[in-house]
Amino acid sequence: LEERTPEALEEARRRREMVELLFAELMQAPPADRFGLVQQVRFFSLDLLERLLEQSHAGQLADPARAAELARLAAHLASLFGMGEEEAAAALPRAYCLAANARRLEGRRRVADSLLVKAARCLTDRLERAFYCRTLGLLRWEQGRADEAMAMLQHAACLYASEGPEHEVGSCLTLLGLVLQEEGDPAEALTLLGRGWAEMDRDVRPLLALRGGLVLAFCLAQAEQTERARHVLRESWRLFAEVPDPREVIRIYWLEGKALARLGDREEAIHMMESVRRQLLVEPSPAEASLVSLDLALSLAEAGRAEEIEALAVDLPATFPDTPAMLPAAEVVRALACPVSSEHRRREAARATAGLRRVFRLQGPHLKPLPFA
Repeated sequence: LEERTPEALEEARRRREMVELLFAELMQAPPADRFGLVQQVRFFSLDLLERLLEQSHAGQLADPARAAELARLAAHLASLFGMGEEEAAAALPRAYCLAANARRLEGRRRVADSLLVKAARCLTDRLERAFYCRTLGLLRWEQGRADEAMAMLQHAACLYASEGPEHEVGSCLTLLGLVLQEEGDPAEALTLLGRGWAEMDRDVRPLLALRGGLVLAFCLAQAEQTERARHVLRESWRLFAEVPDPREVIRIYWLEGKALARLGDREEAIHMMESVRRQLLVEPSPAEASLVSLDLALSLAEAGRAEEIEALAVDLPATFPDTPAMLPAAEVVRALACPVSSEHRRREAARATAGLRRVFRLQGPHLKPLPFA
């Protein structure tokens, strides 16, 4: 082994250099020419195929359009190897899944759907099937098809549990918990989010961990586990530095505001959600501006400031006059000013929030896609 090590290292170095040269040449060519260029025999390299997949996966959140192009290029290259090359065949469904996820992140759900149809046709490996199921689960969730989403995410978690890596199980459970919490099943969501928080590698997916932690803190507060909720909230704060996208920071503060409101820190929560709401109105994001208005209205009512809710309701159709969904959204917000018991108001707010989210997912205006890759 010692005698062969220098030769093996030299061979690995030579292969890395060759891959970098080929990759650089591809990227320097105009995008329209790359599919033709990769058909040249010198580009028939499994190392290059892996490099394209790695770059697509790494760049999904920062530049989904480029990530989709790299994944499509990888799929094209994989198909050129023919049926005899098992490694290339195994890469094909991953390439389609990466392209689909990138299109999901762009909000192009129909294109993502068609790419996942292609991926499904060439699945053979259980790990690739887990990757496919999780990607499809995310898309179905954002299409408003929650039952299908939960089934896919559950299956993905089972496949990862049997095949590894273990931290992917935690990611799937966290995603499943987020869907359940949105669908109005707080008890089951609490269980899954707790497992996901314990099992996932937070350094690998800090954005998902942060979202999962904040929603877990909210669920714990809702279950009157105040001490544990505050502990999870403090742990979540350590991940804030890992959020590079200012638009995502807005949504993270929204989740934190909801958790704080449920913990009884209403004034801080109101201040936070007012800021989030202003930024979502300007962004513009009518769907999320409506939902944060609903959360803010609940906090105002519980703080004895119900008279301020009417202004929130008026703002929605006034700011987005060409968005028909804003009129019913405004009525839902306005209804929280009614003098009822706190418990009844919370139930109505939860029901209204779930209903509005379902409408937005099915009909639009759409919510910002979950930043996950």
